[in-house]
Amino acid sequence: MMYGIVLEGGGARGAYQVGAWKALNELGIDFTGVAGTSVGALNGAMMVQKELEQALEVWSEITPSKIINIDDKFFEKLKNRKISAEDTTTLIQYIKAFLHNRGLDTTPLHSLLYRYIDEKRIRNAGIVFGIVTISLTELTPLKLFLSDIPEGKLIDYLLASASMPVFQRQRIDNNTFLDGGVFDNLPISLLAGKGFQNIIAVRLVRKGLKQWEKRSDLNITLIRPKESLGSMFDFTKERAINNIELGYYDTLRVFKGYQGSSYYIDGCPDDDFFLHILLQMDRTGLNRLRKQLGIRDMPEKRFILEKLVPQLVDMLSLGPIASYRDIFIAILERAAAKNAINRFQLYEYKNFEQIVIESYRPEKRAPLPGIIKGNELLLRAKKEQFLDEITEIIFNGIKQNQS
Repeated sequence: MMYGIVLEGGGARGAYQVGAWKALNELGIDFTGVAGTSVGALNGAMMVQKELEQALEVWSEITPSKIINIDDKFFEKLKNRKISAEDTTTLIQYIKAFLHNRGLDTTPLHSLLYRYIDEKRIRNAGIVFGIVTISLTELTPLKLFLSDIPEGKLIDYLLASASMPVFQRQRIDNNTFLDGGVFDNLPISLLAGKGFQNIIAVRLVRKGLKQWEKRSDLNITLIRPKESLGSMFDFTKERAINNIELGYYDTLRVFKGYQGSSYYIDGCPDDDFFLHILLQMDRTGLNRLRKQLGIRDMPEKRFILEKLVPQLVDMLSLGPIASYRDIFIAILERAAAKNAINRFQLYEYKNFEQIVIESYRPEKRAPLPGIIKGNELLLRAKKEQFLDEITEIIFNGIKQNQS
């Protein structure tokens, strides 16, 4: 099956797309069309060139000074809001330059693209490539394919697509351009209009743009983060490397069906397996919890299924259709995160369960209030402690059944 790839705009978050590309490459998923807006257009050009290693290198070594004309150390101070009195003169100089240029000076980004983008190679690749920008001069959004862009002007139009409102305006001939994301940040329409039906769309935000998911004539595979990728201006190496990893593993999750929200787990048993785990909680801890909730007379199984499970679904923010597997995986992931277990690794379920349970060390806290029955405010205020206690009860039940 051949695919078209659509890349969303989002500034520094674009590193996520290169991680997704790396996974697609390893999975042997090829494409005959690419469309992108803003940073998606820049990454798209690299994809058409088939320069994955080069793209990984560029993003892994990214710094603010490679995008805009700014000192990296000063940018770090700005980002962390740690501008001292000694930095005032430098700040004023940057503000003056910003006003004079009517935006941030992106000369370094221009140099970066001229170094890595090979227009001739892109035009000869035999891959459909489209981008989106806006002509401010004509007050017109533009959906452009290679055939619409004059020879020798591709990099200029890539910069036009990525001309964010805070950047100095990109000028081509007598026209001034604005970032295409203001008009169409996820240009699925470009490839759909070219007859592509199988489309992989790589998002850089978590929500929105639901209309494409309802199109019955398109087979759209969405790759999107379940967490924030940071600021669109956070062009730091650390953030980029983290987002590359996220994009890589999130893509594997989509195509391989791995379980987990923040971890990547293969070989998960069926729902009955996890129901059995929940029903085999440590009885001493379970009875203590029932007493605290003021529910002593209800049979244990009913208490677990009718009281505890709905409470877990709510506290773990899982939604009304969460399965028993969803609940238990969320508990494992929460415990793994609290114990700083490496996220960016593929785990077999049994191995993941063992690692998490063996490393789990509950925080030492004062006991929950004696009776919290019916006191929703108190229960929510003690949510983390309540989840810790349930986690310990479940883990102790697993240990007891293993011995």
